[in-house]
Amino acid sequence: MDELYQRTTDCSEQIKNIKNRQARRDLLRMLGAVDSALNRLSSESVECRRLKRSTAHYEMLKTQATELIVNLERHLTLARLLYS
Repeated sequence: MDELYQRTTDCSEQIKNIKNRQARRDLLRMLGAVDSALNRLSSESVECRRLKRSTAHYEMLKTQATELIVNLERHLTLARLLYS
């Protein structure tokens, strides 16, 4: 999960360098969705620690968060190519 937080932090730093307002706003909105997914994942990880096993819900949330981050990274790459 630390890797997901690190990737999100890296994206956040790169978004600050996008000059186009519309693209930056869209990327920040996507970043908000990623943050929300990571918060849900963090909450579920507490439940996993309590049960001392990984739950299916945790794995599903982790997959969703990873997909959101990959999508954000792809859009960020496109925005950097077009607007930086």
